[in-house]
Amino acid sequence: MTTNTGHIFETLFEHSADGIVISDEAGLVVRCNPAFAKLLTKKAEDIAGRSLHEFLDLSCHGENDSNNPAPQPMSIAKMLEGGESKNGNSDSKNIVVFCANGLDLIMPASHFTTENSAGKQFVTMVYIVQAQSVQQAQTEFVSTVSHELRTPLTSIKGFADTILRAGDRIDAASQRRYIGIIKDQADRLTRLVEDLLAVSRLESRRMQLTIRAINLEEAVQRVVQNLSEKAKRHQIAVKIPPGLPQVWADADRLEQILTNLIDNAIKYSPAETTVTICARAIHQEPEMVEFSVTDQGGGISADYLPQIFNKFSRQDNPLTRQTEGTGLGLYITKSLVIALDGNINVTSEPGSTTFTVQVPSATLEQQAARGRGYTVC
Repeated sequence: MTTNTGHIFETLFEHSADGIVISDEAGLVVRCNPAFAKLLTKKAEDIAGRSLHEFLDLSCHGENDSNNPAPQPMSIAKMLEGGESKNGNSDSKNIVVFCANGLDLIMPASHFTTENSAGKQFVTMVYIVQAQSVQQAQTEFVSTVSHELRTPLTSIKGFADTILRAGDRIDAASQRRYIGIIKDQADRLTRLVEDLLAVSRLESRRMQLTIRAINLEEAVQRVVQNLSEKAKRHQIAVKIPPGLPQVWADADRLEQILTNLIDNAIKYSPAETTVTICARAIHQEPEMVEFSVTDQGGGISADYLPQIFNKFSRQDNPLTRQTEGTGLGLYITKSLVIALDGNINVTSEPGSTTFTVQVPSATLEQQAARGRGYTVC
């Protein structure tokens, strides 16, 4: 290592916001940087010379399994065995950091091997900044979910209390109206919980997909039929050319994508307007089928467009304020499209918004190579 390179390393080591700890083959700490010492609320000199396993559990799974005994401490050398990449580092994995006052933190970390005159050494980098960002995102998510849950729960509790307290003095029509409100808010809670479960499955990659060839026109017609009650004050125009190739997708997830987009188009456009669903084949490599949903609503502002697929994102205007929604639908829709190896985009102007989705075409080669259908997680 040249003097200049050594100086750069020392500067990065001392000033990195992420924790860095270097240990030898016996698992003893050689040195650590200030960020790692601060994370443990200790002095760097008090950490050096002690076993790395006093401060880190490298075998962290992030979960405790009551049916299995606690895993034995894993050395860094063992962790890197067979998992080290060509550039000498391993992929980021969760570890447990034993902090002060008995507080254990699950944090992402990577491990690197180096060699010098003293022999092989191991560098563990704990991604403090990334962990803090994840924690902040989780805190904001919980806060938003709590707010979304509180609104319908307040209505349910309020009207239920009114019926219990003064039911004998309330006329039958008012009682039916109050019960109707309770049911509507309970349905709203159910939708929110279902959306949250969908988000959880998508983000943990536990969404099971059964991929097969699907007739897009038949899927669209089923969704339109299912939404016919909501769309009774709108016109639905379906423009799908004959001979359109089948799509290579999961039937349930494809219908969920179509339902979210068409339902949104109905909700956010005035009565007596038209929602148009179009489709076409894209004959290129790879071959895709494209479909779009266009409404005649007020449009989406240019400033808001970049946020349209974010979690709990809803444009602040009079129409959205009077229309119920969790703000998760488009986030789920985009996640499902990506899971199907497709892509989605949106264009908007006053009086018209179009969501365009591309998903793989079910070519004969795909079907022959993978059989009639297959399941992935």
